[in-house]
Amino acid sequence: MRKRFLIILTIVICLMSIATFALSYIAAKESIEQLILERANTRLSMIVQGFSNIANDIDIYSYINFSHESISITKDSFSVFQYGTSRLDEESQKVTVIKATKGGYNFTLNVDLEAETGIYIAPFKRIIITIAAVFAFIFAVAGILFINSVVEPISCLAKSMAKITSHNLRERIPIPKRKDEISQLIKTFDSMLDDIEGSYTRLKTFVDDMTHDIVTPVQILEGYRQLIERHGKNEMIIDEYLDVSKIQLYRLKEMTTSLKAAFLVEKRRRVEFADASEITMRNMAFYRTLYTNIHFDASVKKAVRLPIEAMDFERIENILLDNAVRHGAEGGRIEIALNENELIIRDFGRGMAKPDAAFDGVPKFPEEDGQSEGAGIGLSIIKRFSEEYGFSIDLQSTPGSGCQFTIRFPER
Repeated sequence: MRKRFLIILTIVICLMSIATFALSYIAAKESIEQLILERANTRLSMIVQGFSNIANDIDIYSYINFSHESISITKDSFSVFQYGTSRLDEESQKVTVIKATKGGYNFTLNVDLEAETGIYIAPFKRIIITIAAVFAFIFAVAGILFINSVVEPISCLAKSMAKITSHNLRERIPIPKRKDEISQLIKTFDSMLDDIEGSYTRLKTFVDDMTHDIVTPVQILEGYRQLIERHGKNEMIIDEYLDVSKIQLYRLKEMTTSLKAAFLVEKRRRVEFADASEITMRNMAFYRTLYTNIHFDASVKKAVRLPIEAMDFERIENILLDNAVRHGAEGGRIEIALNENELIIRDFGRGMAKPDAAFDGVPKFPEEDGQSEGAGIGLSIIKRFSEEYGFSIDLQSTPGSGCQFTIRFPER
């Protein structure tokens, strides 16, 4: 691109230099010719006046340019005075003839206009060429600076675009200090990258959230399947399994539908009131069936409705219960309390060493088996829900004494 600009710039400079020289030369030549003719007419007038004077003391030779002019004076077809005719071709188109008549005398002045003009225009040629060269140099320097100012940001734009991938959406182009169209283009491009990065981040986060939430219904279904294998085809267990399957499959279906909505740039929620009491009691039944070695001490107030979508409240509660089961004491106790505006879940397990950094998406519970799953992405999901729905999260934890999570909604 830079080479094409330089080639075009060179052609433009050459054409402009030629045009400038030609126009200046023509203008200067016309002006000089006009000046020569005016001077010739003036000299001829002085010759006519002096020759017609009675004293007749005019020196005609002093008014003639011997190299490029000739003069003849006649009266009644008789030659009275003639000088310089042998120096000029009076029949040539290059010779200009100026005539005058007075007192019966005919005066004829022949001027070689081209030769006379050549004497005066020679220094003008040098001046015109010098000026054209100076202007061509200035224009070339200005053009190169302009090309660099235009092409350089575009080159940076192309290089940055080549670096951008789904793993490197943070790449940005430095915005020039000057305020012009290139700067505006770079700002627009960076803004577009911000939107793309935000959409990609939201999509990735949402998929991670869904992946995390899918684990719970799968675990529940797998737990009932194991119960059926251990206890045989017990009709009571099978009926309960079918009821649970309907609910969990509905949850999976809702998650699949939500995945489609994740492709939207912005996700706007229509806030509803979830029947928190019913959801909590249902979850208690599931977890007590799945984890018979853990005692779930539940205190659930009836008819508690919270300003949150039912599916999101169930996700929050399942995340906290999963963490309590996974990181609580083996064969221990988990307390669940649902009041008018708050949900409290407490376990008596290992606890967290740094509860202040619990919601940044990094696993917080030390695993004895070297694994790092749990209490990382789940708590970050709850943090995002708190920002969206406006509830507060309080975490109290001491290593070796367990964790207590308190979700508190504002009073209505």
